[in-house]
Amino acid sequence: MLQPFNRAVMTTAGANLLTRAQAGELAIQFTRVVTGDGIYRPEEKDISVLQEQTELKSQKNSYPISKIVVFTENSVKITAYITNQDPVTGGALVSSGYHINEMGLYAKEKDGDSNTEVLYSITTIAGDNGDFMPPYNGYNPAQIIQDYIVTVNNTADVTIQTGIGAVALAEDLEELRRTVSELASHIPMHFFGTRAEMDAVIEDLPVGTIVFLPDDEENS
Repeated sequence: MLQPFNRAVMTTAGANLLTRAQAGELAIQFTRVVTGDGIYRPEEKDISVLQEQTELKSQKNSYPISKIVVFTENSVKITAYITNQDPVTGGALVSSGYHINEMGLYAKEKDGDSNTEVLYSITTIAGDNGDFMPPYNGYNPAQIIQDYIVTVNNTADVTIQTGIGAVALAEDLEELRRTVSELASHIPMHFFGTRAEMDAVIEDLPVGTIVFLPDDEENS
């Protein structure tokens, strides 16, 4: 069972970014979610302490944001795909297992330089130890679809950074599959027994027709 986290705390740097966005100076661009195994004493989990954090205590991994949706008028739900396998190379992203005790969300000025990126929000595990992220064994990757709800000034002015290897979520892939199936159901399909039969009618087929070619040696 997934271990619960405390309510996320907006950092001072995040609040400053939000204030500037509210003043119309910039739009906020969320960039990544990070995980770590830092251990926090009860007093270190106090809001006033977490507000001054500029990074995790012990960051282990950084993940691109896969999805962002409007949650309420002044908040959005950000989704990241937490895993121990590199989604791009297929290799190990985690070689030494750890407990996910802390998590952070980074943001920056939209289209701004990387030096404008700040730790926007941070959360810590409610108990002593979070869920264990095992090292990748080369066969079965550990996967967590992590949602992160964050306050913003105007959901229309919020974006996510793209082109950094974000992976499609399972629910998005299923939606794509349904869409493709729906489209395919409206496209005429023609089956032919021989190459000669196909050649006889291929020129008359409408654009978009799916043609299944025979696999036998006679027609290859």
